[in-house]
Amino acid sequence: MQREVGRRVAEFREKLAENPGAMFHGVLSEEEINEECLWLGHVWRERIFTPLVTLWTFLNQVLEIGSSCGEAVGRMLSYLSVTTGLDASHDPSAYSKARKRLPEDLAPRLARRVAEKLASKVGAKHLWHGRRVKLVDGSSVAMWDTPQNQAAYPQPKGQSPGCGFPVARIVGLFDLTTGALTDLAMGPLSEGETRLFRTLWSSHKSGEVVVGDRYYCSYADIALLRSRGADVVFRLHQNRKVDFREGESLGRDDRRVEWTKEARPKWMSPEEFDALPETQTVRLVRFRCRVPGWRVKTITLVTTLLDPKKYPARALAKLYHRRWEVETDLDCLKTTMKMEFLRTRTPEMIRRELWVHLLAYNLVRTLMWDAAKRRRIEPLRLSFKGAIHEMVAVWPFTVAAARQRDLRKFYDSLLRNVASHRIPHRPGRSEPRVRKRRPKNYRLMTRPRRPNNAPAKKEAP
Repeated sequence: MQREVGRRVAEFREKLAENPGAMFHGVLSEEEINEECLWLGHVWRERIFTPLVTLWTFLNQVLEIGSSCGEAVGRMLSYLSVTTGLDASHDPSAYSKARKRLPEDLAPRLARRVAEKLASKVGAKHLWHGRRVKLVDGSSVAMWDTPQNQAAYPQPKGQSPGCGFPVARIVGLFDLTTGALTDLAMGPLSEGETRLFRTLWSSHKSGEVVVGDRYYCSYADIALLRSRGADVVFRLHQNRKVDFREGESLGRDDRRVEWTKEARPKWMSPEEFDALPETQTVRLVRFRCRVPGWRVKTITLVTTLLDPKKYPARALAKLYHRRWEVETDLDCLKTTMKMEFLRTRTPEMIRRELWVHLLAYNLVRTLMWDAAKRRRIEPLRLSFKGAIHEMVAVWPFTVAAARQRDLRKFYDSLLRNVASHRIPHRPGRSEPRVRKRRPKNYRLMTRPRRPNNAPAKKEAP
């Protein structure tokens, strides 16, 4: 009996050594990673930093906020030393080369796969009126000032050369129920949010509802999304004037109206514009938004959900109020996970680093969903930062869970710890974007420290 237990322990230790993410086997398995690598045509040799080990080292580096390549390599090689007795150099150059060898499309495909697996866990009772809702919003990320990054993602035009950082624009789609990122588009600042948003339309499924702010509310975009089987709830664009005395009354501040095709947008070809319907029926819903400490605002929504009985105006107002959650999701990525400034030096590695952040984000969201399901609470009521802290804290101790049943208990313990980090329910809370801590009184750089290609001055002996 003892010999059988010893054999099982040895086999499981070998499994842990091969897959440092074995604790999350049900979320992202070794087979799925290798399958995606082979599908992308990536062939590798058996070495320390296989695609599996390289990816989990990269993920660990992202989750350990501010971690360097050397620190990530040190943690991974210490892990392998415990599981296999490996004694290797902690020089991070092999890991840096292994990151570059990873297919650029590997992390995006894995991030979308994890999001789809998480979406499959959502039952009908968690959906909004039986519909899956996606939130759309844009933001930006900065990166190191290198010639390659500047060429791909130029810095804002108002900054002097050599005094700014390259900036990329991003637009993401987030699942309202789980908070997971389902897809993301990236481009230079010269590309607008709506243009990047249109590149994500292939990820929409028929029957979904897209919620966005007034920036996305245009006749063409609404018509094209409808043709794909998606419905929209957008805030009315400030340039479009409406009269609530027109159209069919569906209730107080609730009208069904006919919109006529406008002038052709610059981004559409004449053939595409001619294919649009001459008119389309939309619904206008107006409501007053009251936030403590702020002036009362009147918000007008445009939606293609035309049935007032199935989708009451009050429900639409509450749905748009939840649009703010996309801001929280972006804040988790940019502030909590420090994605607002990417640290790699080339555009190719910038895109890899960005998508590894997104993959790690979806893994944490899956962990939060499992923890919330065990405790029968809403997953978005759990702390994202608390989940990361618990995940990073227990990761090194998976080696101690040498038996398969012990590993399951270990994972259950992790879920209990994650579920303990609950966020108080604070509806209507005012959170203005202000900083209490004052910055240091340094002048801003308006010219480079030295001209380009000029050697640094040598100090006197």
